[in-house]
Amino acid sequence: MKLDEFEKEILESVENNEWISKDNIDKRKKELKSYIKKKKAISIRVNESDIYEIKKKALENGVPYQNLIQILLHQYAQNRINLSF
Repeated sequence: MKLDEFEKEILESVENNEWISKDNIDKRKKELKSYIKKKKAISIRVNESDIYEIKKKALENGVPYQNLIQILLHQYAQNRINLSF
């Protein structure tokens, strides 16, 4: 598998033991599974730097970045996140 520069940086960071496992893995898995429902594919354009930050935060939380985006959208749709403009 070919890695992009971001993925290479992450791999190197992991190999250098710069990451620490989160506690309560079972609780986190259960929480993430609660978001699994029928999915609809969408296509959006997102600022590259935002994707970089989302990928970074996803890695910090031990979840694929697409799942993090799904979680955020779900929480907003359920009025669990409020936006201020």
